[in-house]
Amino acid sequence: MKKHLGIIVLISALVFSCSDNRTAEALFQDAAELYKQEKITRSLKTFEKLSNTYPDDPYAVKAIYRMAEIYAGDLQDFEACVSKYMYVANEYPSHPDAPKARFMSGYTLANIIKDYKRAEAEYNKFIRDYPEHPLVESVQFELRNLGKELDQIEELKDIMKTGKNE
Repeated sequence: MKKHLGIIVLISALVFSCSDNRTAEALFQDAAELYKQEKITRSLKTFEKLSNTYPDDPYAVKAIYRMAEIYAGDLQDFEACVSKYMYVANEYPSHPDAPKARFMSGYTLANIIKDYKRAEAEYNKFIRDYPEHPLVESVQFELRNLGKELDQIEELKDIMKTGKNE
């Protein structure tokens, strides 16, 4: 009996000593530092922990947005990137980063993944949800030119000619 009690006390001590009670801000800073050290997987796990532990904290949105950037830029996992951008736009629609996240999900779908149907849906959600946003003009440009190669876009032809002549 005493042996079992000792084991229970030992396990309890280990569990409580390993618990992580860092604030959202501390987790964000730790994840950013891990990223600087090129510990990408650990950085992502820390950002994920932050967003799961403190979903209502402003750092949660920053963490999810940063994860999208890491998935795109470092891991070239564009579906995971789009998923994170969509999560920000859908779950935090009034957050200042939500319009940019919605735009980036559409942009990534259209220009990298080449899934024009999903891109169109994201762009249309952007226009519906943020009709006065400064990016509306860019969204409309993207919608007009979905699936086109650069040399097929009328608005860019003069720019492309100028670049070739220099």
